Amino acid sequence: MSNINRIRDVILDASPTIAREHEPIMLDLKFSVDGHVRDVFTKERWLDAYEHHDNLFRIKYAIGIKRRSSLLARDIVVVEPITLVRKASIYWSRDPTMQPYPPEKKVWVMIVADQDSILPRDEDEARSLLFDVHRRIEIMPSMLGKGKHSIFAEVSVEWGRHLYAEPEMITARSNEVRLEII
Repeated sequence: MSNINRIRDVILDASPTIAREHEPIMLDLKFSVDGHVRDVFTKERWLDAYEHHDNLFRIKYAIGIKRRSSLLARDIVVVEPITLVRKASIYWSRDPTMQPYPPEKKVWVMIVADQDSILPRDEDEARSLLFDVHRRIEIMPSMLGKGKHSIFAEVSVEWGRHLYAEPEMITARSNEVRLEII
């Protein structure tokens, strides 16, 4: 198993791509964290972490929407950075419907995402809730000005040290979307 982590499938879409200055544009951003940190987020690791009082995994996502500037040597920020924090709380479950974990351990996770507390049905759902992001962002065309623009998303993800993961910060960039403001 590789210890490499990455952000994959960073896809940015916009609707509409041609807009008037007073009509909002909806951006749709999707991406996933993949690699070692996702692979080791399992029931066995939850049990080990719980027994060592490592009960909270916190992951921070920072999303920046930028536009390419042909005049300047750097990209221009369109939207102030958006920060999302997701948490996995590892706890001892008293749910009588949950199957006992061998040997009779009932350790489970609760995922807190976007102010919602969710009890996943299985490991795959827990990983999806924690590591897959789908965010809709509304921008006003007046933030860009009239003309043609290329915008993209820059994403960074970071987490701290845990029994099953070393601290890390990874970054990625989306595809460019062409917009025209009339």
